[in-house]
Amino acid sequence: MNRKILKIQAIIMSLLTMFHAAFAEQPNIILILTDDLGYGDLGMTGHPYIKSPNIDRLAAEGLFFEQGYMSSAWCAPSRAAIMGGYFPARYFQSDHELDYNKPTLASVLKDAGYTTAHYGKWHMSGRGKTDPTPDMYGFEESFISNGNPKNGGWTPEERKQPHWREMTTSRYIDLSIDFITRKKDVPFFVNVWLFPTHSYIDPTPEMLEVYKDLEVSIDDFENPLQKEFLEFIAQHGSVQDAMRAYCSDVTFLDSEIGRLLEKLKELDLKDNTIVIFSSDNGPAPIFKKAGLPKRYKETPTLLNNVGSAGPYRNRKVSLYDGGTHVPFIVRWPKKIKPGKVDPTTIFTGVDLMPTLAVFAGAQVPGDLDGEDLSGAWLAEPVQRQKYHYWNDRPGWSTLRHKQWKAHLNKGEFQLYDIYKDKSESKNVADQHPELSKEYLSALKKWDSSVVPNYKSKDKNK
Repeated sequence: MNRKILKIQAIIMSLLTMFHAAFAEQPNIILILTDDLGYGDLGMTGHPYIKSPNIDRLAAEGLFFEQGYMSSAWCAPSRAAIMGGYFPARYFQSDHELDYNKPTLASVLKDAGYTTAHYGKWHMSGRGKTDPTPDMYGFEESFISNGNPKNGGWTPEERKQPHWREMTTSRYIDLSIDFITRKKDVPFFVNVWLFPTHSYIDPTPEMLEVYKDLEVSIDDFENPLQKEFLEFIAQHGSVQDAMRAYCSDVTFLDSEIGRLLEKLKELDLKDNTIVIFSSDNGPAPIFKKAGLPKRYKETPTLLNNVGSAGPYRNRKVSLYDGGTHVPFIVRWPKKIKPGKVDPTTIFTGVDLMPTLAVFAGAQVPGDLDGEDLSGAWLAEPVQRQKYHYWNDRPGWSTLRHKQWKAHLNKGEFQLYDIYKDKSESKNVADQHPELSKEYLSALKKWDSSVVPNYKSKDKNK
């Protein structure tokens, strides 16, 4: 009997060893998503003032996608595209609720043996007490804003505290550090979805101290569209105060992300943890409407309209590249060589699910809009097999294919070569009639297929 018991114990131990070995091969995954951070809002992407040493180092130690995009130009659908792997115009725009009956990035990884958590902004379903909660999408732990707080969230009293919005970053980072510390021996996936740089910005005196001596010159920005935005602010408020506040917000964000990265190193998890950093869309727009100048004069630091889209045209809610072209960084020391820059792979939000599923050994749903672009992470740039489409509201559809960006905006067709014309200022449709015919046909077909999905009002924005 004792021999049988010992034999059974040996088999169990062998199975456990195999089990832990399999887990050891799966990378941990941390997805850091900022809110309204523009392509040009980091030191590494050319901002003349912002100090972002931790994020800059993250890129230096990993891979930077120069053609990185989100699959929408504003918050909620961008997030749904990441989690669902579908262009949001296909289904999310119908009721602004991510379908929990379909696979999500969290549920796919959970089925592959990952423990999962979401800390930060949610914004993929309603905020009522009967609306879907993160656990219904595959998250085992959560603490959220912009959603049903049933699974954990901020109290009304906490929201009324001074500088609450600024201090959410530290809380979400603390929760993430606690989670990875507790789960360090099993593969984990955690969303760290932070508020900066979304309005309203109200930095603490300590945060502002870093930029107390900053003197802003509009000529320090190369993009003429960015200069125009800053000139508008300067006419109606203090561009100095607004820029100091914005830079403070990004630098505090950077320092808190640095704490998380340091904890990975301390726990000896850095090597086999994929850390992804991006933003849900481009920098906040300036709507030149009644009341805004008054707000600038009264409290210039509250608004976040001084963010930079870098060389790209327009900003959040626009389907020009300034609204969707974002910083996209991936670090995975075990597999990705440091200092890698991919100039051509068009990697977008919808591609995260199929790509990460491959690395996790998970089953990839077969009908996604996103593509497995894992080859671009590990080897050379990859050409997408399909067009990437955008349509955030009826009347404007866009696609990206190779170096080309095509628009069908209120019946007007435009074609731009993004490699040669990052600001999308030179319409070359007449110079490429065959391409224009091909893309126009594709956009018309796409537009007609998704417009019926739209609700009449974007109440969740």
